[in-house]
Order: sequence, then C-alpha cells, then structure tokens
Amino acid sequence: MPIICVANSKGTGKTIVSLNLIPHLKPDIIIDLEVHRGGLADINRLGGSLNILHTENQYDLEKWFDDDSKLILVDTGGFDLTLNRYALSQADYILSPTSDDPTDQLRLSDFNQTMKEVSQSVGEHLMAHALLNRVHHSRRSFEDFDEHIAGLEHIDRLPNIIPQSVSLPKAAFQGQAIKSGTIAANFAKLAKDIKKVL
Repeated sequence: MPIICVANSKGTGKTIVSLNLIPHLKPDIIIDLEVHRGGLADINRLGGSLNILHTENQYDLEKWFDDDSKLILVDTGGFDLTLNRYALSQADYILSPTSDDPTDQLRLSDFNQTMKEVSQSVGEHLMAHALLNRVHHSRRSFEDFDEHIAGLEHIDRLPNIIPQSVSLPKAAFQGQAIKSGTIAANFAKLAKDIKKVL
C-alpha cells in the first residue's frame, strides 16, 4: 500500500490538512515527524482519538514503511531534516499545502529545492502536488500562483482548493477533523483524487 507524505515548510497548514484527510483516506498507519510542538500528535491530545506514531528516528520509519499491506499517512515536520527527506524519498504521493500568500510561495520555492535534492539522491524525478489551502472564499483567479508554480520543476498544482474557514481551527481545538459541510466535502474529494493516482 502507498505512503502519502504531507510536506512543506513550517506554517503552511500541513497538520490541519493531514487531520482533515484522515477520515477520508482512512490510513492504517499515521505518522507524525514534527520534532517541535504543533504536529498531529499534539493536536490529538486536545481530544482526538487517533493512534498516531511519532518518531525522530529513521530506523522506526524504515520499520513502519516496510509493511507493504498498510496505507501510511506521514505528516512531516516543518524543517528540512534528514528524517523528512527520507520520508519524501520513500513516498508514493507528496502533498504540499500552501496558501496564495507570497511568503508561502517563497517557502514553496525552498521546498522545490529540497525536492530537487531528494530526487537527485534517489535518482528519480520526484514531484510534489501543491494544494491551495486557506484561500479567501472570494478569490477565483490564480494566475500569479500558476506562473510561480510553472517555474518549479518538482511541484505541480492540484485543481483542489481548500478555502479559509473558521471551522478548521475550531474542530482542531477539539482534536477533530471537520465532519460535515463544504469543507469536509472538499477534503473527501481531495482524498478521492489522491487515491485515483495511487
């Protein structure tokens, strides 16, 4: 079964995206690689009931990744560490949440460089799929973002968009994903689209 990594720089919404994909992807193993506070394991302490594995050790990852019968979701840490690079090198699908904010675009450029270096280390052209996340509901045009993405050789853009919503942090404060409504439907569609290509 595949390994799905949710990866980008710190502060781009990886953990909230991971949390809200879990009910739809239904992974067998959930791994949190955040070395500092703020990852899935921390959010789970707020009232969640997920079984989340946490490690800072590549040996643990190798052991968990060795089980081909499991669908694995990895919420990588927000820093460019060897452990995160190893997870990326093993992933079957890399999802990169990013907003349309210019600072997030700079982070995406940095992540593209990481993807380039990981690709070189494994001798394969790896791609990450950028998910526009926390986008203002009135925004309909993304030409500037698409122009930026076109210059990144290891990142393409998904058609899926997750709009900004007060429901996301509200549910996360309970350690939960959003269970119904438009946002939940957006995550369900995203999960379905990811599964189609695995």
